[in-house]
Amino acid sequence: MTARDALRRISLLALLQGVALVIGGRSIFHLAERFSPPWYRPWLHPFVRMSPLLSRVFGGIEAIAALRLLALFPPRPALLRPVSGLVDHPTVMLWRATVARDADRRFAELLRSFVPPGARILDLGCGEGDNLTRFLEWQLPFGSYLGLDASPAALARARARFAGVPKVDFRRNDLLNEQLPPGEVDLVLSSWALDRIPDPFALVVRAVRQLRRGGHALLLFSSIPRPGRARVARWLALLTGRALHPSSLYDGLPSFVTAEEFAGGLVTLVVLENAEPVTPETAAG
Repeated sequence: MTARDALRRISLLALLQGVALVIGGRSIFHLAERFSPPWYRPWLHPFVRMSPLLSRVFGGIEAIAALRLLALFPPRPALLRPVSGLVDHPTVMLWRATVARDADRRFAELLRSFVPPGARILDLGCGEGDNLTRFLEWQLPFGSYLGLDASPAALARARARFAGVPKVDFRRNDLLNEQLPPGEVDLVLSSWALDRIPDPFALVVRAVRQLRRGGHALLLFSSIPRPGRARVARWLALLTGRALHPSSLYDGLPSFVTAEEFAGGLVTLVVLENAEPVTPETAAG
């Protein structure tokens, strides 16, 4: 690894820490102190004693400096992959607890209302099955759940996590290039997965075709924000291997119902519905 590569890695990690401080303030230093080795904690004491405002200012300065260095030495894709894998999970957890908190709460409200008794559920980019956890905790009367994901490791953890739960299945599918499993479903879900796909429009169209009449699709993803946040958002997307999409991406679909924006456009929640009118032919079928 060259000196430039080392500088790029340090800059990427500094950018992540700076943004985390801007969002979470002094609590980020408290977390670092709690989980760092004992020999490192004395170095953190001055930062832990910072005021909340000063810690956010420090984070902003750190993020700006990191962006400046990255502008001078743009990261290469090969370098981003290991860094992305290292920071992705904590970044998503921090994102959901802060910036995306209102969107995540709204997503949960809609989940409750879109799961009729016996519902057949298709989860696109299910990861380790976090959405299924909600269904089980809320004791929603769903009939079956199928989670699709491209990561064998995430699917293995999901299968171990929900072993023995009836009518639950997890399958490997890269979503972009493979066909979806056949069969009508009542609810299509995707949370924090569509922004991992360069062009998810065709995937969503294919999934909506499998909705029964009256069924819904609920899509939660990171999106292109309003002016003022776009530059930082794009660097964060690059760091975590995500592709930001316009909040209006699905507006033209016949099944489109609504698109709600949160956090200045950084997060979008889209609702689609198969509202095909009932004709004498479909009624007879």
